[in-house]
Amino acid sequence: MSNNTSLSEAYVSLDLETTGLDSATDDIIEIGAVKFVGDEVIDTYQSFVNPTRTLPYRIQVLCGIQQADVDAAPAFPELSETLRSFVQDCTIVGHNVSFDLGFLQSKGCQFTNTTYDTYELATLFLFGQPDYSLATLAARLGLSVPEHRALADAVAAKGLFLALVDRACELDIGTLDDLARLAKRVEWGLEPFFTEVLRAKARTSFTGEVRRTLPDRGEQHLWAKEGERRRDPHAERTLLNVDDLSKILDGDGLLAQTIPDYQRRTGQIRMMKAVAEAFNDGEHLIVEAGTGTGKSIAYLLPAVFFSLQNELPVVISTNTINLQEQLVGKDIPDLLKALELYEDGAVSKLKVVQLKGRSNYLCRMRYEALSLTDRMTLEEARVVARIKVWLLSTRTGDRSELSLYGSELRVWGRVCAQFDDRVESRCLHRQRGTCFLHQARGAAEDAHIIVVNHALLLSDLVAEGRILPSHAHIIIDEAHHLEDEATSQLGFEANQWAVFEYLSRFRRETGGQRPSGLLPAVSDCFRGSSVAGARQRQTRELVEALERLVQAAEAQLSQFFGKLREFVDNHSTDRGGYERHLRLTAATRAQPGWSRVEILWEDLGIVLADIADHIDELYVGLEGLEDNNVTAYDHLMTELPSVLSRGNELRHQIGALVSQPDADNIYWLTAEQETGAVGLHSAPLNVGVVLEKSIFGSAECAILTGATLSIEGTFEYIKGRLGLHNPKEVLLESPFDYLASTMVYLPDDIPDPGRPGYQEAVQGLLIELCQASRGRALALFTSHSALRATQAAIQAPLEKEGILV
Repeated sequence: MSNNTSLSEAYVSLDLETTGLDSATDDIIEIGAVKFVGDEVIDTYQSFVNPTRTLPYRIQVLCGIQQADVDAAPAFPELSETLRSFVQDCTIVGHNVSFDLGFLQSKGCQFTNTTYDTYELATLFLFGQPDYSLATLAARLGLSVPEHRALADAVAAKGLFLALVDRACELDIGTLDDLARLAKRVEWGLEPFFTEVLRAKARTSFTGEVRRTLPDRGEQHLWAKEGERRRDPHAERTLLNVDDLSKILDGDGLLAQTIPDYQRRTGQIRMMKAVAEAFNDGEHLIVEAGTGTGKSIAYLLPAVFFSLQNELPVVISTNTINLQEQLVGKDIPDLLKALELYEDGAVSKLKVVQLKGRSNYLCRMRYEALSLTDRMTLEEARVVARIKVWLLSTRTGDRSELSLYGSELRVWGRVCAQFDDRVESRCLHRQRGTCFLHQARGAAEDAHIIVVNHALLLSDLVAEGRILPSHAHIIIDEAHHLEDEATSQLGFEANQWAVFEYLSRFRRETGGQRPSGLLPAVSDCFRGSSVAGARQRQTRELVEALERLVQAAEAQLSQFFGKLREFVDNHSTDRGGYERHLRLTAATRAQPGWSRVEILWEDLGIVLADIADHIDELYVGLEGLEDNNVTAYDHLMTELPSVLSRGNELRHQIGALVSQPDADNIYWLTAEQETGAVGLHSAPLNVGVVLEKSIFGSAECAILTGATLSIEGTFEYIKGRLGLHNPKEVLLESPFDYLASTMVYLPDDIPDPGRPGYQEAVQGLLIELCQASRGRALALFTSHSALRATQAAIQAPLEKEGILV
């Protein structure tokens, strides 16, 4: 341990190796433990364990443990007391330690010691990691790398734990105290950890900076600095010198001088010239550039100089946030360095901004409101704690820095930026200029290059230009995804879980904890307040009415979706193995059973409308009470509009699908075979009409590029789908010789997907292919159930031949 901390108690770092992941059917094969105080190792314990069974081949390969090692070892009952004696009453630490303790408990060895999971601590103090495995974190921190052996992993977990303690001690005392109070409020097992770190920090009087827990992303995002002048577009257009730009890409040009192993690419130069000419001529352009062309540099180079020379913004849209990150974090900085547009390590001539949709940014007001509520679940508390630590370092408030997954994203949905006039008008952060979303939008107003994704580009279309600054030049990379994204953004998709999730925001019951959610928070809000009794009674009556309405909605919702599932089962001809589809046409709606769907929806819609009216009344009833000591007032005044907006959206969209279809849209239902969940979908019939009017019709120059835009050598299909008329066209082949390097095998003697025998045929083919390739194979599936079934079927026969699945 470094000198930064001085934890005085003894800890035991614990790790097991097992035959598999299921404690009910698998067995322990090795135990490793390290007892330590601070940096000092007091004792170690290691033993193989006899599972009285044959070791799976994959475990032998993964751990390097042979059958002879465990055959000569004692069985677990002979070791359990020795392990108990070693651990005693020490605090136990480990990576995903609940897995190890669960295995021990299933074998009759239960510990009630205080326990800290280094995985959980790492998500708190090492936020933004792409992978939280023990090996990755150990390498990230320069610790001993684990070897899939129990003692080595226990040593690595010890090092990780001490490193995380040091990170915790870099926090200020106020933040640590807030974390300890939060943990106590929700009975989180990390409360003693925060308390002990507070004591250790007080003993050592250490003061440090938490900023090094997160790499400085300021340069990566290249946001305009406070006080810099805004772009001032030139009155007269300066054209690009295409010949000069071509020289930059030559074998002895600027890029060759700065980029190792740079190679001149004829296709890249052709594309760059076409893009530059489109900027100069104010024309639309579509370019297919095969893999390996280097299309990013081909469009970035003219875009950078055109924007600089004319002080005009150029919007670059990609399909994914990952490609956004690559452009902003690597491609653009590399290009700018080569072009010597950096001065003293910082961009001084070109302003580049990566802009994302509002849900990617933290809303400080919503976060602060949630963090102050007494009715918080443990899951919410964990995310609130991570954000509290992250806020000490982040400059952007961008969710991607946090690495949230699964149910954590639902909590993020409660604290991310949303559009609501009533909330924004009350937001002090908006007024003070500390709102992350508006900082990002302000930076975009000043930027030369604005990097977005298709979802945000099309969200701006839906929002009628309220997101992106005014622009006339746009580059759309991965343009083959634009139609699908437009269909998604301009359409609607929801399933029964989404509606139940909306209703759960009113009240959530969590085992062993007080109910949380909007209604319990309102019920508690007047404790100790100075609000008049009549107003309190009126509010309580609204809450009681909402309780009844929500219960009624939940019951009716089950009936409604049950009838929808029945309708899909009775009328769908799609018998696919994963998901069934049913298009809702006039003929479909005339079928027996649909009238019952409409009646059920009408009843449910009335209840949802009543819920919306009561929420609105609650909001109006609480307005103006900020000075009356109302508990969690800010939380209520941000949550009420959010719930109201979500409810109205669901009600209007489902209502249109069921009983008020728009002639310009198509509607369909889906039913998952695995879960039985019913999905409701709508999409515009022709997004090309919308794109033509809102993007291509208003842009002076729109450039579309991608690797797969043409069909049989023409762009006619994609032009028609996207509403793109008379663009210039360039079709570049990939520099890779696919005919010489690639083989494609198509089995033509197996059943179609979903037909009897299909799954068995796939399994048999994979066994043959993997045998032929000696295991050098990757199989991709569209269904988790198919993946699991295939893995179970092919694992044993392939492992007998020494092929690890």
